[in-house]
Order: sequence, then C-alpha cells, then structure tokens
Amino acid sequence: MSRWEHQESEGSAEPQLSDFEIFADLYPRLRRFAAVVADLDMEPDDLVQDALAATLRRHDLSELDKPIAYLKRAIVNSVSNQRRRAGTFRRLLPKLASASSSSDHYPSDLAVLDELAPLDRAVIFLADVEGQPHALIAQELGLTPSAVRKRAHRARKQLRRILQPDLIPISEDNA
Repeated sequence: MSRWEHQESEGSAEPQLSDFEIFADLYPRLRRFAAVVADLDMEPDDLVQDALAATLRRHDLSELDKPIAYLKRAIVNSVSNQRRRAGTFRRLLPKLASASSSSDHYPSDLAVLDELAPLDRAVIFLADVEGQPHALIAQELGLTPSAVRKRAHRARKQLRRILQPDLIPISEDNA
C-alpha cells in the first residue's frame, strides 16, 4: 500500500500530500501498467507523462479521490488515441516488416499482446498479472464488472487462438 493510499485509508488529519509526492509514489505502478497497455512502438514513460500532463491541466492530483484510477484510465485513453491516429500506418507496417530482410528469428510471445486492444491489454494485465478483482478493475477503468469479465474472457480466447492456431477444438463429434 502506498503512502498516499495509507493516508487516505486512515483518514488522518496530517497535511495532504503534494501532487509531486503522490505522483512519485504512484509512478512505478503507472509505468508498469503503461508498459503492458502500450503498443510495442510506444514508450511507457511518454504515456505516463502525457497522462499526467492531461490530468494536471484539469485537476490537481490531491483533488482526485483515486488518482491511480484516473491516471490509468488516462493512459488507456492515450494509447487508444495514438492507435487510432496511426491506424493506416499500423496496417501497413506488417507488410513493410515482412518485406524487410532482417526478420526476428525468435519472436516473443509478448508481441502477441499487441494484437489486443489497449483496453483489453489493461484488463488482462490488471486481472492476470496484478491479480486484481473484476470489481476493482471495473472501477479503475470506468467499466462494469460484467464488461470486465467479458473483455477478459474474450481477450484470453483471442490470445489462445493466436498462440495455438493449429490446435483443433475437441468437440463431441471428434471424440
């Protein structure tokens, strides 16, 4: 639990933490989150910085009830916006890469995460890596718990389909 969360949970009468102290406390978690949610060509530090700048234009961090949730949502929104802007280029990039002579002989399974939408990557990261319950993820990302469960299920299904394309699903007819 961070100093900021600890102070909030106790409801102490201590002076409120400054925006700098709040951000310094939350930065490692935000950067890790941004690294997972970001596409491979996006820099996590830039995403965190953009989210912080956008947030500070509207609010002080100390004014927000849950700055971590607000900043995580801002990061997801930033990734979605950048993805939308780069849509045409992104669709052409695999064709350009396959035409190139230098190919990755040992591709990483982590590159498969780039196939997921940023919000789906966020849900998978928060649920499967950080082990957060669906209700908390829903609160942090501005979704309903049902939507989080559906997104997680569909994202895992998509990852299985990408990672194991040659597997034939077992049905009662094949058994």
